[in-house]
Formats: sequence, C-alpha cells, structure tokens
Amino acid sequence: MTIKIFPEKVANIPTHTTRKKITNTTYASKQLISKAAHLKTAIEVANKELYKLDLPYLRDTQIVFYSPTKIIVHSNKEILKSKLKELHDQFVTQLKQNTLFSRLEKIEIIIDYTQNNNKTNSSVNNEAAKQALDKIKKQLCKDLNKELD
Repeated sequence: MTIKIFPEKVANIPTHTTRKKITNTTYASKQLISKAAHLKTAIEVANKELYKLDLPYLRDTQIVFYSPTKIIVHSNKEILKSKLKELHDQFVTQLKQNTLFSRLEKIEIIIDYTQNNNKTNSSVNNEAAKQALDKIKKQLCKDLNKELD
C-alpha cells in the first residue's frame, strides 16, 4: 500500500473541514480528537521532507511558511542569502523531484540578525586581554623597580 502526498492538501491540513467541525461535546468527537492529536502540520511535514533531501546550505534552515508554489525558510547565517540567490534554480529543480515540493516555484529566506554571537564574544575577549595586559604592566613595573633599587 502506498500513500500519495498531494501538496495542495498538505498545505490545507489546519483548515480542513473535518477539523473545523470537531467539538468536545460528544464522546465520539473526543475520541476523534485523541486520534487526530498526532497529526502534523504542513510546516512540520515540509521540514521533515526538506531534511530528508539533505541539500547543501538548506540543512541549516527551517521552513516557516509552506504553500505548494512557495516556501519561506529561516536561518541566522547571512551567507545563505547570497547562496540561495545564486543557486535558486538548482534548489528548485532538486526540490521539485520530491512530491511535496513538485509545484514549487520560489524559495525565499529570512535571516535573523539578532543572534550575532561574534560581537559579544569579542567584547569579553577584549576585557580579558585588557586585564592580562594590566597584570603584565604591573609585573614589569615591579621588576624594573627591583632592578633600580
């Protein structure tokens, strides 16, 4: 038995009519809710499929928006923006081979600039370097004073 994936249907999982009709009023609907609780959203399914493909540069991203014709990925690496522009057509053709992304036309990227760890580490390193230099200066001054005496 094979399961076919239709991108249009996967994109509409949260808005599917049977999910809208589910209420907590009867025992049957509670049972249905407990059975449907493990269903994944379209973004989770798309992320899982993207990680299975193991494409370079897209390994470090996470899909934040999915539709059959467009995906938006999120990352905190600035280099991915230029690489995605360069290799956009190649990524799209490789992703189209997967049934979930078969109608894909566009990939966009969102870069998170708030997580910049290099600046915070450099200020800490500068403080440690200044303290080390002060200790060396004090020790040199003590050594010079001893030699002069």
